[in-house]
Amino acid sequence: MADGVDVISLSIGVDVPSPYQDAISMPSLTAVDRGIFVAAAAANNPDRWALQNGAPWITTVGAGTVDRSFTAQIVLSNGAMIEGYSFFQLDIFAADVPLYHCQRKLGCGSSSLNRSEVAGKIVLFDDVDPEGMHTAPDLLDSGAFGGLLVTNHPETLFHPDEGYFPMIALSQGSGDTVRNYIACSPGGAKVQSLRFRLTKLGGTPAPKVALYSSRGPDAINPSILKPDLLAPGHQILAAFSRERPYTSLGEYSVVTDYGLMTGTSMAAPHVAGAAALLKSVYPEWTPAAIRSALMTTAYVVDNTGKIFTEQQTDEPMTPTEFGAGHIDLKRAMDPGLVYDLRTQDYVDFLCGQNFTEKQINAILRQRGWHCRAELKVEDLNYPSLTTTTIKVGDKGPGRTVKFRRVLTNVGEGKSVYRATLGKRPADDENQSGAEKAVVSLPQRDQEVLGHFGRRRRFPGKGLLLSAVD
Repeated sequence: MADGVDVISLSIGVDVPSPYQDAISMPSLTAVDRGIFVAAAAANNPDRWALQNGAPWITTVGAGTVDRSFTAQIVLSNGAMIEGYSFFQLDIFAADVPLYHCQRKLGCGSSSLNRSEVAGKIVLFDDVDPEGMHTAPDLLDSGAFGGLLVTNHPETLFHPDEGYFPMIALSQGSGDTVRNYIACSPGGAKVQSLRFRLTKLGGTPAPKVALYSSRGPDAINPSILKPDLLAPGHQILAAFSRERPYTSLGEYSVVTDYGLMTGTSMAAPHVAGAAALLKSVYPEWTPAAIRSALMTTAYVVDNTGKIFTEQQTDEPMTPTEFGAGHIDLKRAMDPGLVYDLRTQDYVDFLCGQNFTEKQINAILRQRGWHCRAELKVEDLNYPSLTTTTIKVGDKGPGRTVKFRRVLTNVGEGKSVYRATLGKRPADDENQSGAEKAVVSLPQRDQEVLGHFGRRRRFPGKGLLLSAVD
């Protein structure tokens, strides 16, 4: 902070029982007090309540996929062309390379690759389990030319650091094509050619919520919707230190200047970069105003027009997985209205959380603070409305929960805003009405029903959307 930074990106996290013991949360509040925007990774544990960095003054970021994939092309000797996923980064000559079908029912397993049978061949594996798959070293040690691994989720099978060996992940359909070809080739099946280093853009659906991205709610503050945002975090090209091996190959270490990396630690810097651009255009904006602009202009539907789904299961996701949605920097440049917060608001929030004076001293890292009032969590001027007061099985008349919000116009001076409750997904400005999605959140000794919608305000120019939980 001493060097005058405007934005901090934190790709780290710790599990802590309370904010006054959090070595990330406490100094982050000091940074926010000095006008510094803080973005932090939500962590890489997809279990409920596993989210980290959930303090309300931190912008918590989950990881989404992108529409780009790294592929390879196989041409069989019968002319059939098949596409799969691969991180192998070399051009290799492959002409009429024999195919070997490693069938588990015949005893072919990870510990039984026979070098005399597979050496110099491309090995096909059936129904690969990511937890017990043949690794690149297994194939390398056996002298195999390459590997074709058939799985239900080929796009997530490999890790980028396995790109030193020519392995290709295939879908079950593509695997059937290869298996049928082998079965119909008693004289020996062969691969005519291989092409690697292919990049495919425009994949659908995208983005998805990454399978590893930590889910909310935040265990410490479940009444504040977390994560805040989704940003690109899957297979991101990142600078890499040569002091740390990218991967190991036997006794050798592989180093690189750039490598593909995955995780919420890659997503947080995207939000930090977006915040820096917003700060350069609007230097007077507070960290909360910047976060608000990013959240209220985020989108929640993929490039097929459907609500975000989970990367591997394809199940529809909710704001407890993607927050307000995926960042859209262009729209964030003109948010219309923002939900602003100052340090005193966070102090009042802490005062309403039943902390002792000593604990608040530790969180604020200062003395001399005062409480204007004990602020209810529902009244924290956050860009989402969340309550956890409704339990499964509750009977009787409906309960009313009141929220108080103050909005600041950062758009044109004379703007008229109209509030409506929109459908989910809510990326179409012409939608009207209301839709509720219900999700059960395991919560230690009970379940909570989450009702998700999108509150929207339409000015003549600009758009504001708020997640309603």
